[in-house]
Amino acid sequence: MSKTRGCTAVVLLAAVFSSFATAAEATQRYKWWQSDEVASEIGLTPEQGVAIETIFQSLRPKLREQARRLRREEDELTAIMHAMQAEEWEVALQIDGVEAARSALSKTRTLMLYRMHKTLSAEQIEALHAIWERRRARDRSSSRNPD
Repeated sequence: MSKTRGCTAVVLLAAVFSSFATAAEATQRYKWWQSDEVASEIGLTPEQGVAIETIFQSLRPKLREQARRLRREEDELTAIMHAMQAEEWEVALQIDGVEAARSALSKTRTLMLYRMHKTLSAEQIEALHAIWERRRARDRSSSRNPD
C-alpha cells in the first residue's frame, strides 16, 4: 500500500473512531430524565427521576475514564498507522486495544441504560422508545435534506 493510501486510511479510521467517541459523549450529556417534555410524555415521577440520576452519577466517573481510555487507544492506533513503521501484528494488537476499550465503554453504557429502564414501567419504556424513534427519524430526515 502506498504512503498516500496509508495516510488516507489513517484519516478515515480517525474520523470513524472520533465519531463513535463523540456519539458516546453526546449520549452521556443528554439527561432525558430531566427533560420536562420527556418526563411529561412518559409520566416520569420525581422519585424515578432521582433514581435515574443516581444511577447516572454512580457510573459517570467510569464512563468518563473508559471514554478517555478509548481516545488514548485510538490516538495510539492513529500514530502507529501514520508512522507506517509497525509490523502488521503490532497494528492488529493496537486494534484489539481500541476494540476492547470500545467494548468496555459500550458495556458500561448499556448496563447503565438497563438499570435506568428497570426503574420504569413497561408503558414508560414503550413511550420513551417512541420518543427516541421519532427523534431518530427526524434526525435522519434532516440529515438527508439539509437546508
